[in-house]
Amino acid sequence: MEMKEIHANAAYKVLKVTLAKGEKMPQHFASSDAFLILEKGKVKLQLPDKEVELVQGATWHIPAGLPHSLQVLEDFSAYVVLAGQAQIKFTNL
Repeated sequence: MEMKEIHANAAYKVLKVTLAKGEKMPQHFASSDAFLILEKGKVKLQLPDKEVELVQGATWHIPAGLPHSLQVLEDFSAYVVLAGQAQIKFTNL
């Protein structure tokens, strides 16, 4: 898994996240709302009350504080837009 900040200012920041097929991003949450923009691949987003498959071109809003994880079904890259001072916290590390 690679997570790299590609832009940041006081208002928002953009991260690029890449994972290979078969990888999993452990359960985590962000301290602000997060907007996921899937650049390529296919991923299963696991939320507390449901699972959603996302494919290239999909977008998804994840509310602040909502724990979730990702299971990568095809090589995956996405952009995540967060508030400028937001942090991502892993819950089971």
